[in-house]
Amino acid sequence: MKSSHRLSIGFRWTIPLLVGALALSACSDGGTESSASTPGEIVVVTPDQASNVVRDYGYTAGTDNQDVTNNMHAQLIRKPYVEEEGSNALVQDYYNFEPYLAESYEVSPDQLVYTFTLRQGVMSEHGNELDADDVLWSFERKLATPGGGMAGYFKPMLTDPVSQIQKVDDYTVSFTVEKAGYGLTLLANLAENIGSIYDSNYLLENATPDDPYAVAWGAEDMMRGNFGYGAYMLESVTPGQEIVMTANSNFVLGEPEIKRMIRRVVADPATRANMVTRGDADVALALRSSDQATLEGNDAVTVPTTTSNQYLLFSMNTTTAPFDDVRVRQAMAYAIPYDKIMSDVFFGRAYKYNHVLDDKAPNWDGSDLPQYDSDPERAKSLLAEAGLTDGLAFTLSVNNQLPATQDTAIQIQSYAAEAGIDVTISEVPAAQLNADTLAGKVQASLTMGASVTMTPPYSLQLLTQPGGGSNVALWNDPEFLTMIDQGLDAGDALSPEAGEFWNAAELRMTEQAPYIFIARVRPSVALEAGIGGFVQRTDFRIDYSNLTLDS
Repeated sequence: MKSSHRLSIGFRWTIPLLVGALALSACSDGGTESSASTPGEIVVVTPDQASNVVRDYGYTAGTDNQDVTNNMHAQLIRKPYVEEEGSNALVQDYYNFEPYLAESYEVSPDQLVYTFTLRQGVMSEHGNELDADDVLWSFERKLATPGGGMAGYFKPMLTDPVSQIQKVDDYTVSFTVEKAGYGLTLLANLAENIGSIYDSNYLLENATPDDPYAVAWGAEDMMRGNFGYGAYMLESVTPGQEIVMTANSNFVLGEPEIKRMIRRVVADPATRANMVTRGDADVALALRSSDQATLEGNDAVTVPTTTSNQYLLFSMNTTTAPFDDVRVRQAMAYAIPYDKIMSDVFFGRAYKYNHVLDDKAPNWDGSDLPQYDSDPERAKSLLAEAGLTDGLAFTLSVNNQLPATQDTAIQIQSYAAEAGIDVTISEVPAAQLNADTLAGKVQASLTMGASVTMTPPYSLQLLTQPGGGSNVALWNDPEFLTMIDQGLDAGDALSPEAGEFWNAAELRMTEQAPYIFIARVRPSVALEAGIGGFVQRTDFRIDYSNLTLDS
């Protein structure tokens, strides 16, 4: 006998009918008339262009790639969109889930078995109905394709889809986990792009013995990527110029109000910002904080003011001197000019946030966390305790394509000198920075990132798994890892019992300071003022199916 779970389980969810759309006109970067002049059509300006929408082929960085891919797919469940006090846009509820491709789900009393009942009659654009076999095959493909990195994302919750995912009947599937503490993160991952369900019938038609999941086949041509159940599909791709996407009339939540989007490549962020101001574009992605600050005073533009899970992160190599000494790492935490970074780099579009967990999470308690503020004298004192009476010198590596991190590095370099710390800045390509950092060749680095899945255990482990691809501090702390295991063994990950271990682990991580969390950075987009329904998602991608147009 299965019991309903408190996380929106068994709730049947429907979408209200959408109302009429506004006919928008837009122009290209050069100011000429564009084709975006029909009702429900918008122009999106992006700094780059998607090159691959087959997520299992491999993660492809870039603003447009993820924005396009996410809108082509749908998952069994999703995180609800909710209002945030003091914000002008919506955010996601990180800890509750609502049906999506599934019409409901249930959790067994021991919180080990998660059973999903699929909506019937959900059709792909190729005329194939969604069923349990699509779910099983999708996860088999994810975990059997090394290039996509899915095995790492789902581990340890889901490691063997054959034994852990079962077909109950044509429209019912179950997922089984080893520990109740894994359940919350499993649900959260199922609600993300990595949990997308594919039209297996279509893909199997194009599979071969050498390519049994049609992964390489799909990656050869972007137009082959239309195998999801999401709100949009590719209409055309003009390399280096634009991608056109059209709404899926069979979308499970109802046909979107935005019927068609033209995604144009505009490399310069200031130009993208100006295009929204002039009415030449409706949505601008990846803007600089300085440009957003200017736009905030323009009534023709909406700049989202929500909180965010994107962090600005200072990481130190904890395996070698000088940052193998916790006192030196703590000294750096007091040598950073937080307020100057907020004002001079992010122009108020970021806010100080010095720890990893979400402060709105159930049973979170940060009352014992150290408060790292700019304090050069305290930094000097800690360096002296570590035997560095003559100060400290090191190289800080930054991504050469992220102006915000470059500007932050300059602020740190200038301010840290007051504490006797000599910082040399090295700007390197992103791929080289990541490889060199994980190889232990980098002393310290400055990056921006986020935990897309915001459950306490996932957020705590993202940057700390020994040997993990995100553990750029190379930190391996047995006491911290024990606390994580204890939290996972405590049952429900949001329970008070588990919360005690998450809080203790966060305290340990913050005090040991392998990472210094400098700030959280607000959304980097702007929209024409007549567009509503923007949601600040943890994956930073716009859900265009939720957008509305003034009538």
